[in-house]
Amino acid sequence: MYGTFQNMRHRSGPRIWIWAALTLQLLGLAFDAVWHGLLNPDFKAETVAQMVTHLSTVHWLIYIGVLSVFVSTAWALVDQIRRSKIGVALPVAFAGAFVSMAGEIWHAYTHLQLSTHSGPIAGITSFFGFIVVVTALWLTGRHDRRGAAADSFSRT
Repeated sequence: MYGTFQNMRHRSGPRIWIWAALTLQLLGLAFDAVWHGLLNPDFKAETVAQMVTHLSTVHWLIYIGVLSVFVSTAWALVDQIRRSKIGVALPVAFAGAFVSMAGEIWHAYTHLQLSTHSGPIAGITSFFGFIVVVTALWLTGRHDRRGAAADSFSRT
């Protein structure tokens, strides 16, 4: 029983970090939506310097969240590979984190060009990656709980 608990605790460590990173990214998205939608709906940067200031103040929480999701999913994937237990969910979550990061890089790049035409597409791409990570993590958690419940049931 103690060994089973240790394995569950070891597996949940990276998952907790991924969920924390996803929460950070979601908070950044919410802050961005409130800032642009309610507080400053008519904001338009006129210069690259203004856009850099905007991205480094309003969007910084999204960027930290996206980078944290990417790093934490990579960490969990490497840990899984090291233990020779390759499943599907973590590679999918890592791919989603990569898509999300690529979307945010694209979004920032277009903004630094003072163009907003492809910004919504880049933002949707980033959010799609976020949803992929959440879904993969959620499905993995459901699978782990069912497996743990079945395992504990069979031992009683």
